Order: sequence, then C-alpha cells, then structure tokens
Amino acid sequence: MTGRAAVVSAANQVAVEPIEVPRVLGPHDALVETEATFISTGTELANFTGTDPGVHRPGSWNAFPARPGYANCGRIVRLGSEVHDRAVGERVFSMGPHASHHVLALDDPTVLAVRAPDEIPSDLAAAVRMGLVSITSLHVADLALNDWVAVFGLGLVGNLAAQMFALAGARVVGVDPLPARRALARRVGIERVVGGDPAEVLAQLRELTGGGVQIAVEAVGHAAVAAQAIQAVRPRGELILLGSPRVTFEADLYEFLRPVHYTWVTIKGALEHRVPRNPTPGVRHTIADNAATVLDMVTAGRLHLAELISHRLPAADIARAYHGLLNDPEHYWGVALDWREP
Repeated sequence: MTGRAAVVSAANQVAVEPIEVPRVLGPHDALVETEATFISTGTELANFTGTDPGVHRPGSWNAFPARPGYANCGRIVRLGSEVHDRAVGERVFSMGPHASHHVLALDDPTVLAVRAPDEIPSDLAAAVRMGLVSITSLHVADLALNDWVAVFGLGLVGNLAAQMFALAGARVVGVDPLPARRALARRVGIERVVGGDPAEVLAQLRELTGGGVQIAVEAVGHAAVAAQAIQAVRPRGELILLGSPRVTFEADLYEFLRPVHYTWVTIKGALEHRVPRNPTPGVRHTIADNAATVLDMVTAGRLHLAELISHRLPAADIARAYHGLLNDPEHYWGVALDWREP
C-alpha cells in the first residue's frame, strides 16, 4: 500500500512524496491513518528555512532530508497482536509527522497517543499541539490570582499562553508589533494589547500595570525580545522563556542581568520537552495529561483555538502553507493540512 509524506529535502524545499505503508506491524504497534496535521510556526519553520543548525548535521533528528511535522490527528486502522487497550477506529492525537500514515510504538514511553474525542474536528485536535507548548509556561510560573502577566509575541503559542493565563485568573497584556496579531488576540478575549517600539511598549506596560508586571512570558524565541521583556518585570517577578532562542543576538549583558541582581527578577525556562511524555510516578504534569487538558478545554469552548487557524489546505499544498506562514504573517497565522483529500 502506498501513502504520502512531506519531505524537506533542503532549505526552503518541501514536497509531498509517496511512501510505502508498512504491511507488518510489531506486536505493540498501531498504524494510524491521518486525518489532519498542523504546522508549527516555530521549530518547523526554523528547520524548513535551515535556521536551526541541526538540519545541516548528518544524524541529527532534523537533518536534511527530513520528514517534518509533529502535530497529528488520525484513526487507528491496524493494531499489533499484543495491543489490548486500543481499538481499530479509535481517534488519536499524536506527535506524528505530516504523512497519510504513521506507526506508533505504543510500548515506547516517549511515544504520545492521546484519545481525541469525536466532538472536536480533526484540524483542531491536531492544532492542540501548540497548546502543549504554551501550557508549560503556566506550570512553571509562580502565579497568584490577579497578577499582571505580559506575553511578548502573539503568534499561536503566545496567543494560547495569554488565554491560559487569563483562564488561571491573571490580568493579561499581549505584546506584539503586528496589528493583525493584536486584533486576533482581542477576538479571542485578550482585551489588553500593546504594540510599538520597545520604549513605547515599556511605557505602556508600566502605565497600565502601575509599575510593571509580575510575570513576563517571552513567546517568540528571540533573545532580543527576552531582553526587552525583562525590563517590564517588577521587583521579585519573573521572566519565563517559552520560545526557543535560535538566532545570535549581541547585546550588553549588564542591562539584561541588572534586574536579576538588583531587583531579584528570576528567569525560568519553559521548554515542554523537559516534561515527561506519559504518566510518571511522582510527576504531576506530563505531556499526555496536558494534551487531555487542552483537548477538554477546546471541546468545552473555554480555550479559543478555531480562530487561530487561518487556513485549512490539502496536504499537497504544504509548500504554499510554509511560504505563506513565512512571508505573509498578516494573513497566514495557523495552517492545518487535510490528508483525507487526494
């Protein structure tokens, strides 16, 4: 049986190519037929453009040629002989690639396979992946009811983080230079948004909050934004690094470290991959639990995710999707791919 999968062969080159779907499964495997996948505008586009150095190192997980994608919703169509707690026809959210079919090794503790309710459309179930990135910032935060929180960067990850902090009882301010992203944040309930150059943003935040925020979340993945965000944090507050820094930034460390030393501002990392994938004794938060939480909030309408999908395209249009996300952020901000279309 022949399937299809996206392949990034070199920087800025992606296509959907035929693949052979496995005929024989291991005893603990599940074959999933994909309904929809979702494109990550952070890690995935950094790999596509060749910005991440790993793509140029043979043997790296993302080395060219690479099969991209890690946000997948599909149905189990075949099971290995030793799988007894899953069923053919079951719908699952996983970190599967942009492909029509993929195999999940269910006995591998690093493999994610979370049941996705039929009530939620497949494109939304796949897009839940972005919520898993965002929710870690909430888990590491020292948050109290009614705290001021500024989220720097209102792309998908930042937008969802802002929504989550608001749901947790914070007074949230979204920060982004793009008017379209600020407008989208307002549409999903983030009432306070600011933009402008760094000095203007800092002045607006200090005036709005009466001196600064308790928590600043850097959701862009750029050290320059982190250097901007830390200046808005009040004494004994914290800066949370949610985005993954990928480009070189040269600056005077004095200004960046001054709040840490003189006003005891804490810097915290919030990389989701430091969280176990599946239930682990003694660990409260796992990615599987986070996925179930985000799926539940989206299904219940508490977390607005549908508005964050700007395009739903056939899988064959993945090149159009990548270039739109890179070059036209005013119109492309979240793209789901439908693998059920030929």
